[in-house]
Amino acid sequence: MARWIPLMASIGLVSLMVLPAPGIWGLLIGVGCSLAILVSAFVWVLDQIATRLARTWDRRDRRRRRRAMHAGSGMMRKAGGPAPVEPPRPSPIQERARIAALRRQASDAEPFRVR
Repeated sequence: MARWIPLMASIGLVSLMVLPAPGIWGLLIGVGCSLAILVSAFVWVLDQIATRLARTWDRRDRRRRRRAMHAGSGMMRKAGGPAPVEPPRPSPIQERARIAALRRQASDAEPFRVR
């Protein structure tokens, strides 16, 4: 409905130019149509300003939230504390040395075992 007000007021002013109304009635109709156009333009400008402010505040708010949510995300998991640290894998030489030590222990414990 608000979109039709300036259109109808403009049609009213054009009609007044083509078919002039006599005396005070013409003046009142012209002033009413002009005021309707001016008020509609003023409300439209206020609406545009309010929309831009709202978008700016929304963008600024989203940026702030994004920073707070992702701070330190590379260091911790979201579900809890720090990730469990796995022990380092032994090198092949260290693995051979461990196996040899286990065999030595086994051979010392069972001297009668034949290989």
